[in-house]
Amino acid sequence: MPASNFRFIDLPTSAERLGTTRNQILQWVSEGRIKPFSGKGQQSVFRTSDVDKFGEALRTETSGDDTPPQEMEESSPPQQVVALGQQEATRTRRRDAIKLMGTRLSMDSRWAEMSDKDIATWLDALEPVQYERVQKVANIAIERLQRVLEMIRAFEERSKSEENR
Repeated sequence: MPASNFRFIDLPTSAERLGTTRNQILQWVSEGRIKPFSGKGQQSVFRTSDVDKFGEALRTETSGDDTPPQEMEESSPPQQVVALGQQEATRTRRRDAIKLMGTRLSMDSRWAEMSDKDIATWLDALEPVQYERVQKVANIAIERLQRVLEMIRAFEERSKSEENR
């Protein structure tokens, strides 16, 4: 694991460092396998050294297999599952959806600060060859934001129907 200059790291950074998901770390916390320095749930903060030691222990667990060779062949399917889980953890490390969405929405909320004059000034400075690309990017952003609104409505409806049960 890469060395860190920080003594403490948050839950998302811990998950990235261990190559797993936030929920998996929270599961390990509830099992008592790793302890946050402070906070609970999504607000957990961990000592960097604790996360690194835990990562070493996890690697030792997965590599310290004393299974005889003939039993290893019979257990190939579970190893494939572990390999798939590691691939999924790698994807999670590269793309933490919670961080991505939070960052994107906080940046997009700044559109309210933009006046028509700001937009016109920017367009005036834009090269005409860029119009098509800007339109494409803007349309993609609009489509994604509309999808966010649709999904929020669906979650709200589902929550209300679960409350009414």
